[in-house]
Amino acid sequence: MKTNIFSTIIFATGILAAMTFVSCKSNETSNQQAAQDTSQASSNLMQEGPAYDPGKIDPGAPVNSITLKTLGNTMAEMKYDQTELHVKAGSTVKIELVNTAKDSSMQHNFVLIEKGSADKVGPEGVKAGPANNYVPKMREVLVSTKLTLPGQIADITFPAPPKGEYDFICTYPGHYASMKGKLFVD
Repeated sequence: MKTNIFSTIIFATGILAAMTFVSCKSNETSNQQAAQDTSQASSNLMQEGPAYDPGKIDPGAPVNSITLKTLGNTMAEMKYDQTELHVKAGSTVKIELVNTAKDSSMQHNFVLIEKGSADKVGPEGVKAGPANNYVPKMREVLVSTKLTLPGQIADITFPAPPKGEYDFICTYPGHYASMKGKLFVD
């Protein structure tokens, strides 16, 4: 009888060990599959990354200098003094944003975005908040200036994005619907 109990215990221990081994191997395979899936997802994200890098300025490229003024002291009056900007492909763009307002509520910025994305980017500016100059971190946002108070000037220098049409807006809360324009890269 002792032999039967001892044999049963050894048999049960063997089955338990086998089950544990299979379970561990199954988890290891799942973990390896998850790691592979994550690696593949990261790889796909890198492929979907922006083709435009605003930090890559060609020191030999011609410079397009533009002074862009903000006008108006009320929500009804506010606008940029230019609604169309033209730059050459391959050039460096230098924009000087001049806030000419007198009213302290007229804070402005310049945010270059993908064409047709103003209704998506504008409202996200409120969520981004003042700590981020009301500029959301989104793939649709190419470049932006800091927020300017009345009488202040902000400069930004960046390489012209690829040929095409882009929008620019002010993302200060409530401004993007009327403070907007187009950047054409020819």
